[in-house]
Amino acid sequence: MSSSHPIDRRRFGLGLAALAGTAGTAGLSLPLRAQSVEKIVVAESQGFSWAIPYLVSSRNLWKNHGIEATTLQFTSGRLAFDAAVAGKAQFATATDSVIGLAGANGVRAVIVAEFSRLSSGMVVAARSDRGIASGAQLKGKRVATTVGTSGHYFLSRFLSLHGLALKDVTLVNLRGPDAVTAIAKGDIDAFAWGWDAGQKAVADSGGKVKVLDDTGLEKVFLSHYVLTASESLVQSRPKLVEAAVRSLLDAEAFYRAQTAEAIALVAERTKATVETTKAGLETVSVGVRLDERLLDDLVLNAQWAVEAGLATPPKEDLRALYRKLIYADALKAAAPDRVRLG
Repeated sequence: MSSSHPIDRRRFGLGLAALAGTAGTAGLSLPLRAQSVEKIVVAESQGFSWAIPYLVSSRNLWKNHGIEATTLQFTSGRLAFDAAVAGKAQFATATDSVIGLAGANGVRAVIVAEFSRLSSGMVVAARSDRGIASGAQLKGKRVATTVGTSGHYFLSRFLSLHGLALKDVTLVNLRGPDAVTAIAKGDIDAFAWGWDAGQKAVADSGGKVKVLDDTGLEKVFLSHYVLTASESLVQSRPKLVEAAVRSLLDAEAFYRAQTAEAIALVAERTKATVETTKAGLETVSVGVRLDERLLDDLVLNAQWAVEAGLATPPKEDLRALYRKLIYADALKAAAPDRVRLG
């Protein structure tokens, strides 16, 4: 069993040098006046759901906005976020579940843009040879996910569809790749993680693993994939944050205009087949935005974290707290129609 890195209260993403560069792509111009290229580090997670930031990196769209970026790769948004909290990166890709938990624990990480969302991008894969054919049959079983991630939150919501709660299973804390290996060995009965991990587990199991039906999941679960920065960074370097957001918009434009090439680039990055990547991306709603549904789900995540004993109840009203943790100015400057927040 692997252990996840703890989220602490240290603020991440310390000060940067002056922003540099000009120009834009895909009709998204950014009239920045600067004298040198800004060097940053971006902590990224793995999986097809992170396609938009992958395309920023693979196409080096950062350079169009005066940025030279180095990426650090992690197996989950939680680990990418932790790296940024530790000061190893200025930006991180994560999910609303990670930000919800962090915010409830006093970590002032700020969402600067959402770039995709989905309900069916996460799955529960289970050993059918152990009598698990539905979610209800997970009761009493050993189920793996990474604690404190969107997988953890997803598992709680999936179980609720079948009248169960996290206390009804034995939770095993594993990273996604390790869960795939563990279920093949029979060390666990099931795991909750990304769609691509579920597909690999099925393919590697010789018929012993199946993905459980998730009918009705969209009513209780939606995962938001976001770019985060520190509160201090957005306050001290707003033009840098705007440049990063414009890079995401450029990647979205490329994805829509040259979809086949974009899918191939994502498949190369994730080491998956083009066919699997295409099928996975068909479950994703791609779009750079900030809206009320994101805020709604951050509040739900915080309520879950408190109920699960992962956070103490914040003194501040949850909706007010998380509204402060969404920085909309950069996206308003780049594409005001993409911001729908009260």
